[in-house]
Amino acid sequence: MNRMRTPAKTPMSSRLALKTPQRKANSANSLNRDPVQVYCRIRPMQSDADLSCLKVISPTTVVLTPPEFAVNYKVGNLKETQCTFSQVFDADSKQRDVYMSVAQSLVENLIRGKSGLLFSYGVTGSGKTYTMTGDVKHRGIMPRCLDALFKTISDYQTKKFVFKPDRMNGFEILSEADAMLERQTELNSNLFKGRRKDSDPEIASQASTDADILPGVDEDNMYAVFVTYVEVYNNSVFDLLEEPSTSNMRQATLQSRVIREDANHNMYVHGVTELEVKSVEQAIEAFQRGQKRKRVGHTILNAESSRSHSVFTIRLVQAPTDAQGEYVVQDKQTVTVSQLSLVDLAGSERLNRTKNTGQRLREAGNINNSLMTLRTCLEVLRENQMTGGSKKVPYRDSKLTNLFKNFFDGEGNVRMIVCVNPRAEEYDETVQVMKFSEMTQEVQIARPTPMKTASDIGFTPGRRKANQIFKKAVDNLEENGKPEARLFDIDLGLVYSLGPSFPNYRLDSVENERVIYDLMKFLENRIEKRRVLLDDFNKRQDAFRLQLMHLEKENLMLKSESSSIKATLKMERQKNGALENRIIIHERSLDDLNRKLKEVTQENDFLRQTMDEKQRALLQKEKECENTKKKYAAKVGMEKNKMESELEQRLQQQRSKFEEKYKQDAKKLKLVSKILNSTEVNVPSSSRSSDSGETMMKASDVVYRTPNAKTIHRGLAVANPRHRRSKSADRWLEHRDKKTVPLGTIFQPYYKARKSVTQVEEQDLKDAANGKYCLIDQVADTDGEVETRIYKGDIIPTTGGGAQVVLNDVELLKQFSPTSPSRQHQQENARKRSIDDTETPSKRITAPNLAEKCAQAIEGHSKKKKLYM
Repeated sequence: MNRMRTPAKTPMSSRLALKTPQRKANSANSLNRDPVQVYCRIRPMQSDADLSCLKVISPTTVVLTPPEFAVNYKVGNLKETQCTFSQVFDADSKQRDVYMSVAQSLVENLIRGKSGLLFSYGVTGSGKTYTMTGDVKHRGIMPRCLDALFKTISDYQTKKFVFKPDRMNGFEILSEADAMLERQTELNSNLFKGRRKDSDPEIASQASTDADILPGVDEDNMYAVFVTYVEVYNNSVFDLLEEPSTSNMRQATLQSRVIREDANHNMYVHGVTELEVKSVEQAIEAFQRGQKRKRVGHTILNAESSRSHSVFTIRLVQAPTDAQGEYVVQDKQTVTVSQLSLVDLAGSERLNRTKNTGQRLREAGNINNSLMTLRTCLEVLRENQMTGGSKKVPYRDSKLTNLFKNFFDGEGNVRMIVCVNPRAEEYDETVQVMKFSEMTQEVQIARPTPMKTASDIGFTPGRRKANQIFKKAVDNLEENGKPEARLFDIDLGLVYSLGPSFPNYRLDSVENERVIYDLMKFLENRIEKRRVLLDDFNKRQDAFRLQLMHLEKENLMLKSESSSIKATLKMERQKNGALENRIIIHERSLDDLNRKLKEVTQENDFLRQTMDEKQRALLQKEKECENTKKKYAAKVGMEKNKMESELEQRLQQQRSKFEEKYKQDAKKLKLVSKILNSTEVNVPSSSRSSDSGETMMKASDVVYRTPNAKTIHRGLAVANPRHRRSKSADRWLEHRDKKTVPLGTIFQPYYKARKSVTQVEEQDLKDAANGKYCLIDQVADTDGEVETRIYKGDIIPTTGGGAQVVLNDVELLKQFSPTSPSRQHQQENARKRSIDDTETPSKRITAPNLAEKCAQAIEGHSKKKKLYM
């Protein structure tokens, strides 16, 4: 479905924009795939007082207009949404029109051995069940499909039980004797049980006479029709045609069925009841029997709402006949099974509208989950086809999608009828249905492989009809007094026959002379028959040749007469054509002259009138231009002087601001330079007052560094205790390079709250949330392995409104291979160093050494990034 939207004056955030990824060009796949065809049917309005939100503008397009109380109307910026389908059926469309456009081609494919799947989708009360089944007066798609199928194959049906289900989604071919025993057993069972009382004769007898005989029937095949009826209720599959264990069908408990995969990788319901039907009445009677066991319930939106997904499947089994065209070939490999599944999906509904509780609430949840799984599967299929991906389709998340997995993988044609209730109150649900329809039309289904023909399996086409003609000829001969005609053994594949096949003689016995004599007689009869056939053939050939010569003479005479008549007719037509052409040319020239004269006259009048109007307008504009020039000349001069004076004042103010800022920056830089280049800094008295009481910084408590300095000085941290941050609000400010090697060590530092930066800005240090600072520096050691050092410190606000970093810890992270020789050597050296450290405690790292190492790391890291403090 394609959507064309009409913008309106509403916010952009609520636009119904369905973005579709760009389709990849794949000509090979597109030729072997067909999109899912989606049709739309609009239900008639229930009351004349109801407002409609849907309008049909073409046979394939509808316009969806949101009412004022809809959610999309309040937050959206679109007044209309155009939706395109394969075909749209308005409220006046008949049931026959829907069947002819949607389902008739599926029945034709069913006869040709191709399967099909037809969904009816929509919200509760939109007319899905009415479209699929209809009622007594207005038959739906299902009874019309059955009627067309049985009318087409009526002369080619097998007797009952020739095909028998094997309970594994396949069929066995019984011999004529076995089939007769099965029929006798069924007859005795029916006599014992009596006639069923649970059928609806009014519905079961609604055979139609308006169905057409469809093409595609192979006259050399025999056909049989089987039906199954299942429902998916609360994500479980139940067989509605299962024989009840009690006399009351409504009290009988149905057993949950399992979905399995057969030998051909087709999904089917294991152990489902397959009934062989021989007429429309039997099929509809079976449907009515299962319909009475289907779960329906009363809701606010619908008096009889389907609480489950129902699947009525028509299976057509066909197999070729033998060489005489009378019996089915006893070969299971030649059987072709095709099926048409008619799915009546349960209506999607919102819980806030239905007000369901208890069992109804659980049913609605399962219905919505299964429909959501169907939508998800179609979305994944569309994504894989458009992007060329291989994302797994979640068919197994729902029994409904798992059952029809083969259709979406290329088993047959897939179509969908979207039923819509045009009432304005249903607008929000209708929008969701339209979105699902749009996405479904973009899914491509692989075309199924064609069924094998008679020539493909080694049989001669037309053998069944030839056998019927032969039998009719034999009956005519018998009526004419030749009863021996019944004894003729004629090969239907040939016009002439030399008799039975060559006998099997053996010359190694004692009666060889008798065998030779019999063989001579057989050959003499065969030669005589051959001579008779040749004489008859020559006579027929001569008679046919004479007839051809006679026809050839007549043909030559007719050709000569025809050629003379054609020549005369051609000359007359040429004369008439020339005269007609001259008349046409003169009439055209006269019409052209009249038209040109009229156009020239009109053009002259128009040009004269236009010229007068333009002259008047030109004079008026000249006067206006003069007045405007005089008016704006004075105004421009005043504005120019005013703007020049304002610009001069702004430039003066900006210049004074920049000079003042430059002086302050120079003053601060001098103070910082003095602090960094001296071990003890005395703050001038002028800065004491501005820095709120800071007096002196000593070089023994803090580390400072400059980009070019090679020495390290320590001084007192200039901080104001009143501005000390709370420890509960501390957050680590992690300072690292852009391209760092992953640590990969066992004991890695973990910061519950951190902010990672590659360049520290002044705002990062002033941020009240950042109370801790760590610098990550990575170098290569002598062995070529990565050594990571983490220098940690506190961020302390200064009394001047700034912030400073006091480094107080260093952490070394390094990876080693436990089995490498270098690792063993390092462990031995570490043991020696530990002994030396025990003997000489003075070699341990003291606080000054730690500060010096931190300063050296900061000095090396400052060559890459600039650190602001």
